[in-house]
Amino acid sequence: MDSDQFYAAPTTTGGLKAYYLEYGKHSTGNHIELVHFRDGDQALAWPEQWHKDALPVAQQAIANGIRPLLGLSFYTWNAAEFLSIARQLKAACPELLIVAGGPHVQQAEDYLFDEPLDLIVLGEGEETFQELLDNPNRDNWSNINGLAYLDGGELHKTPERSRRTDLDSLPSALNVVPLRDETTGKALYDSISYETSRGCPFKCAFCEWGTGAIGTKMHQFSMERIERDWRQIVGAGIKDIWLADSNFGALKDDLAKAQLICDLKAETGYPSTFATSWSKKHSPRVQEIVLLLNRHGLLPHYQLALQTLTPLALELSNRQNMSSNKYEPIAKQMAEQGVPIAAELIWGLPGDNLKDFEANLDQLLATFPNINIFGYTLLPGTEFYEKREEYRIETIPVAGYGKAKGEYVVGCHTFDRDEGIEGYFLITAHILFVHGHLLPLTNRFLALSGVNGISRALRSLLRACLQAHRDNLPELDISDRMAVYEQRSKLYLALLQSPQASYRLLEKALCGWAEEEGYDDTFIERLRCVIALDKTLSPRIGSKQTTWQHFEFDAGQLLKALDAMDLPNWEQILDQQQDIMIETPGGVGDVLKDPDGGSWLKGKVLHTAITVDRLPA
Repeated sequence: MDSDQFYAAPTTTGGLKAYYLEYGKHSTGNHIELVHFRDGDQALAWPEQWHKDALPVAQQAIANGIRPLLGLSFYTWNAAEFLSIARQLKAACPELLIVAGGPHVQQAEDYLFDEPLDLIVLGEGEETFQELLDNPNRDNWSNINGLAYLDGGELHKTPERSRRTDLDSLPSALNVVPLRDETTGKALYDSISYETSRGCPFKCAFCEWGTGAIGTKMHQFSMERIERDWRQIVGAGIKDIWLADSNFGALKDDLAKAQLICDLKAETGYPSTFATSWSKKHSPRVQEIVLLLNRHGLLPHYQLALQTLTPLALELSNRQNMSSNKYEPIAKQMAEQGVPIAAELIWGLPGDNLKDFEANLDQLLATFPNINIFGYTLLPGTEFYEKREEYRIETIPVAGYGKAKGEYVVGCHTFDRDEGIEGYFLITAHILFVHGHLLPLTNRFLALSGVNGISRALRSLLRACLQAHRDNLPELDISDRMAVYEQRSKLYLALLQSPQASYRLLEKALCGWAEEEGYDDTFIERLRCVIALDKTLSPRIGSKQTTWQHFEFDAGQLLKALDAMDLPNWEQILDQQQDIMIETPGGVGDVLKDPDGGSWLKGKVLHTAITVDRLPA
């Protein structure tokens, strides 16, 4: 199952089918149908269609002595829907054998006792699934490595399946997943998620990647295999290739993979975008790959996964070996060469606290043009999940999902529940005002000016906006900070419905905060200039438009300096006036429905008029 933002070919389930067709003993006698859902609503609607079309077939198979099987590949984002499907199909057909696999169900005991799942595949699934299909009788389950199931009401796990080292022996999912419409010839999918390697060398306590199903040692597919698949992908017209690798850039062949992606774009025009999870260590090879992709317009961002800078949180997360304190020269080098670099932080890790987290954030805001902050969701199969009692980890269900999709961490032995929830409130403010592109330059100006307490200012600003819009959002309990976090899109769209009033509010609140903090009139005048620039470049409701905007200062030079993560020469900025032609793409509420993608629809400077010196008073 995908989402509205990511519609990709089903390579995971396609790989399972391709493996069985090549290695299964009874491949001609088994019919395997891949069912792919575009989003959660489509997944939840599918059981009704299954009752009409597939239930009679399943019942006939049972009558003929054949047991039908449903296989579900579980990830955090689809678990709630897939559990709902499992319950409905099991109720309609108790004889249906339901098998689950994927990262989210590796903690098998959390599901087998409470949910209608018969079997859970532990670790890599291709060979396990093949052996199960060849002999699905319960008497044979104990002979298949990598399975978990209940036996007499007790959990039973068969021996662990050894990881596959020769990945080329896995047939490609593209052997069985069509990429083009047979009638029109057009691509069936926007994107594809593709793994060139498996494994992760790190054992981060919050992550299942290196500690769970795929293990720590990295193995990779051959360049011949990768090129064959990628040429098929771009030949079908699929626009985006997003890698499922854990540490792209860590392996020697990763440079050749990046060069191949660039060559394919030069030859065919595809892919349009390329994304991956980068190596946790910035090496000369990583830098060469980043610069190569950036030159070819294939780098939406380069993200340094710092996650935390707090020493105790680093220690408990098993991340002390990642040299996170060396990020400043990396960020500067990347920014100087025009690379869209970003830092990644996680709020809520055991060992952290809000005071240190905010101090770290204030520091990073003056270094990185972009920062992505995520709330920590406790994932099954991770070290922190197993140590939740030791670290006194307190969680609340992800709204609407319960245990299926995860748990927000809101407290632990180093911060209490109120502090934990206030951290989510900070994330909300950062997403709205920075990612939503309402005040990104203002935020950067404050950081570059050495202002302490930017995080507190952002939270204060969010409270002011909530109070101003409490009557416009009657369904939102503005006193419930987690509800505000989860429903932040409503406030974002409300703010952009009336941008003039919203920016008057934002300017009043920020300048009031600056006065209370003791900043003088000179600083506040500069602050007003940056807010005016943010207002002009913010996303807009409606269609694409081009307008001239007059500034009582040199807006072009101010923008150039802040884009370069520098403060301008304010004497020159304030001594001049300027008219600038701005193009705004529009689309807020239509194309853009949440603040996370606000920078995609920001205004763009097309032309600057002749700068005029201010006349003396």
